[in-house]
Amino acid sequence: MATYRELLSKARASIAEIDFEKARKMLSDNAACTLIDVREADEFENGAIPGALHIPRGFLEGRIENTVPSRDTPLVLYCASGSRSALATKSLQELGYTKVVNLAGGFNGWKDNGGPFVMPKVLSPDQKRRYQRHTLIPEVGEAGQLKLLNSSALILGAGGL
Repeated sequence: MATYRELLSKARASIAEIDFEKARKMLSDNAACTLIDVREADEFENGAIPGALHIPRGFLEGRIENTVPSRDTPLVLYCASGSRSALATKSLQELGYTKVVNLAGGFNGWKDNGGPFVMPKVLSPDQKRRYQRHTLIPEVGEAGQLKLLNSSALILGAGGL
């Protein structure tokens, strides 16, 4: 039976990895490139690369086909250090994604090299409980609920009409 290190080493030998500079160039030059953050929700809430889609590692295989239906879309995956995303990259290759690469060093390496990052807007724990039924609706989700919370409406009365 293989150890985690052996499994990770085997995955890294069969995938493409890019460093910070290549990733930054690839993301700036290729508008069709999709950046996917495979970290857990609490990690994502503490900062993310701008434009990244958040799909936690545990849900990746189940959600990727709806999120990125074309298997020829260039994908860059990252986690905190590049280990979980290496395994995720291998998994997506096995699902038939042909242009998927791992960001070596992950989000920590990105930040250490001065890469830009943002603090994503997320629902508070109270809001998650309150709007749980709304966020379960695929057409709304957490992103849609955040838009609703940040919106406003003007209601005018027309008197006795």
